[in-house]
Amino acid sequence: MEKIISLIKTDLNVSFGLSALKYKFQNKKDRWQSIILFIVLLSLLPTYIMIVKGLSELYLAYVQIGQKSAFLLNGFVYSQLIVFIFGIIFILSKYYFSNDLDILVPLPIKSRDIIAAKFITSMVNEYMTSLPIILPFIFIYGIKGNEGILYWLYSILLVLFVPVIPLALASIIVMVFMKYTNIRGRKDLLRGIGYVFLLVAMLAFQFKMQSIAQKSVLEGNDFFFNIAKDSNILVRKMGKAFPPGMWGSLALGENSSITGLLNLILFIGLSILVFLIMLELSEKLFFKGLIGNMEVSHSRHKKISIKDYSKVSPGFIAIALKEIKMLFRTPVYLMNSVMGVVIVPIIFLMSYYMNGGTFAGRTDSFFQGHIVSLIGSAVVVLLSGLNSVCSTTFSREGKNFWIQRVLPIKVRDQIIGRILSSLFIQLIGIIALLFSLYLVIELRIENIIWITILGLLGSIVMSEIGMVVDIFRPLLDWDNPQKAMKQNLNVLITMGLSILYLLGLVYLVKELIIRDVSLYIIYGIPILIFSISAYILYILLKKIIYKQMQLIE
Repeated sequence: MEKIISLIKTDLNVSFGLSALKYKFQNKKDRWQSIILFIVLLSLLPTYIMIVKGLSELYLAYVQIGQKSAFLLNGFVYSQLIVFIFGIIFILSKYYFSNDLDILVPLPIKSRDIIAAKFITSMVNEYMTSLPIILPFIFIYGIKGNEGILYWLYSILLVLFVPVIPLALASIIVMVFMKYTNIRGRKDLLRGIGYVFLLVAMLAFQFKMQSIAQKSVLEGNDFFFNIAKDSNILVRKMGKAFPPGMWGSLALGENSSITGLLNLILFIGLSILVFLIMLELSEKLFFKGLIGNMEVSHSRHKKISIKDYSKVSPGFIAIALKEIKMLFRTPVYLMNSVMGVVIVPIIFLMSYYMNGGTFAGRTDSFFQGHIVSLIGSAVVVLLSGLNSVCSTTFSREGKNFWIQRVLPIKVRDQIIGRILSSLFIQLIGIIALLFSLYLVIELRIENIIWITILGLLGSIVMSEIGMVVDIFRPLLDWDNPQKAMKQNLNVLITMGLSILYLLGLVYLVKELIIRDVSLYIIYGIPILIFSISAYILYILLKKIIYKQMQLIE
C-alpha cells in the first residue's frame, strides 16, 4: 500500500506540476499564462450558464409528467459516457506512452501497483470532465426539490465514484487491445485503425442501447398508465442501457427509503468490483502490451542503395510527411487529430439512423442546396479551428525541437509543410462529412465543390492561427504525449480565436443572405476574406518563426 501511495503522490506531482505551481506563480514570464487560462475559462461561463438554465427547464418538464428522477439519469449517463470516451484516449497515453515507464518498469513494483497509481491520477484528471456535467443535474434536482441532508450525502459519494466504472472499463479495453495488437511490423498501423473502429463501435453501441430503451418506453401499451402509477418507470426502462446510471438516479431519487440505500450500495459496490477486476487483469495484460510497445525490432532490416540517398524532396514535402507520420504513428495524436474531424459526421450519422431516419427532409430547391454548402463549409472550418494539429505542431516536437532549428530548411517550407499536414487531416474530415451528408440529404456536385473549396481555404487560415499561437509559446517540456495536445493551453487559445473569427464571418454571410444579394457575392466574400487572411498570416508567420527559432532554447 505504501508503494501505491508513493506512486500516486509522484504521479500527481508529475501530471499536474504541483511542485512547479509556486514557481510559475512567482515567475512573471509564466504568470500571464494563468491569467490567459482564467480569461478563456471566464469567456466560457456565459455559455455554461445558458446550458444550466436549459437544464432547469428540462427538470420542470420531467416534474410535470411525474418522472423527475429521470432528470438525474441524464446526468449520470452523460457524465459517465464522456468520461469513458475521453478516458480511452487518456488511459492509452497514461498507461503506455508516458516517459516515467522507463523508470518504473525495471523497479521491483507489481504491474497492479503501477496501474492503481495511474488509475487514481486519471480519476483526478477526469473529475475535471465529469463534475461540470453532473453537478448541475444534482444541484438543480436538490435545490428545486428541497431535498434533505441524506440526498446531499449520497450525492457526494456518488460523484466521487462516477468516473470509476467508465475508467476501469476503458482501462480493461485498452490493456486487452494493446496486448493482442502487438503484431510485429505493422502494429502501429493496426492499432491506429483499431482505435478509430473501437471508438466508433462504442459510440454506436451506446446510441443503439439508448434508442432501444427509449423505444421500449414509448411503445408500451400501458405507458401513460404506468407513468401515473410509478414515478421511476422512465429511469428503470431507460436505465437498461446503462444500469449504473439507473442505480445512481434511484439512490438519489429514493434517498429517504431503503431502496435508495440499496441502489447506492449497488453503484459503489459495482464500482469497487470493476476496479478490482481491472487490477487483477492488469497482472496478465499490462506488461505484455507494454513490452510489445517499447520493443525495438531488429528484424526489419532493409537494404538501402546509393540511389536512396540521392533522392531529394522539397523541404515542405519532407516537413509535411514527417508531421503526418508522427500523427499516425502515435496513437494519442491520431485519436486527437483524425477523430477530431470525423467524430461529428459519425455522431450525426449514428443519431440519424438510430432514430429511424427522422431528420428533416431533403434539400430540393436551388437556394437550400447552397445553404447546405455554406453550412457544410462552416462546419469544416470550425473543426479545423477546434482540431489541435497546427496549434500543437511545434509543441509535439518536444525536446527534439532543436533539430528544427539546425535543419537547413527555410521558414517558408516549415509553414507550408505544417499547413499541408493539417489540410491532409481536414481532407479526411471533409470526406467523412460529405459521405454523411450524402446519406441523409440530396447532395449535389456543386455542394461537394463549394464545401471542399471553402472548407480548405478556411482551414488554411485556422491552421495559421494555430501556428502563430504555438510558436509564440510552444509546450516543449512534457513527459507524456497527451500533454502536448490535450493539456496544452495553446489549443484553448486557438479555439477561442478561431471561433471569434468564424462567428464574424458567419454574421457577415448571414447579412448578405438576408439582403438577397447575388450568390457570386455570397461565395466571393468568404473566398476573398480567407485569401487575404491567409496571406497576412503567412507574412506574419515568416517573421515570427524566424525570430522564435533564434530565441527558443
